Amino acid sequence: MFAGFLAILQIVQGHYITAVVLILAAMVFDSLDGKVARWLQQQSDFGVEFDSLADIISFCLVPSLMVYTLYVSDMGIMGAMIGFFPLLFGGVRLARFNLSATPQKKDYFTGLPVPAMAATIGSFVWFSKTVFGHYGDPKLALSLVLVLSFMMVSNIRFSSTFHITFRNGPFGTFRSIYILLSCIIVIIFRGYAIFPVMSIFIITHVLAWIVGYEEPRAHFSMRRKDK
Repeated sequence: MFAGFLAILQIVQGHYITAVVLILAAMVFDSLDGKVARWLQQQSDFGVEFDSLADIISFCLVPSLMVYTLYVSDMGIMGAMIGFFPLLFGGVRLARFNLSATPQKKDYFTGLPVPAMAATIGSFVWFSKTVFGHYGDPKLALSLVLVLSFMMVSNIRFSSTFHITFRNGPFGTFRSIYILLSCIIVIIFRGYAIFPVMSIFIITHVLAWIVGYEEPRAHFSMRRKDK
């Protein structure tokens, strides 16, 4: 939540790349807080709800403010409505997640997770600035915002675990190689690499959903066949 607050301050001051870095930092903290809670045996419903409040600031409000400030601030109420999309659909996504949350951790999320949405929008800004010297074509940016917003409330499954293994078939092997290469590339190339990596992550899951090759579904089918 504090990283999200700092990102808002950076956007207000016009330091957009710093705000993107803070979004990525918030993603790291978000991936660790649940692990720390389980390690300390301090899981609670309060923690789940507070985590969602932090998420709606860092991963929904921050990208909405960034989109509005960079691309649609001169469009009046229409610009405000478009800029509101990441916050609106992200809030719906989080509410749906909390209602369906179970003690057992699933291997997938239903709908694009809000951290992935925020990282994709933020990395688009960083990529455009690094490659083209500006913050990106507004039309392309708004198309990206619309697609990502609706994907958050879709039924597309996205992996929630990123274990490195080469024993779960071609999809698991491809995912493990992708994770290893992505970590190396992101560390080396940063602004050049994060947006392509996020794009590949989203596109591969969408394609897997279209053709019906989702890992949890594949495992279920294999178990049914064994019986």
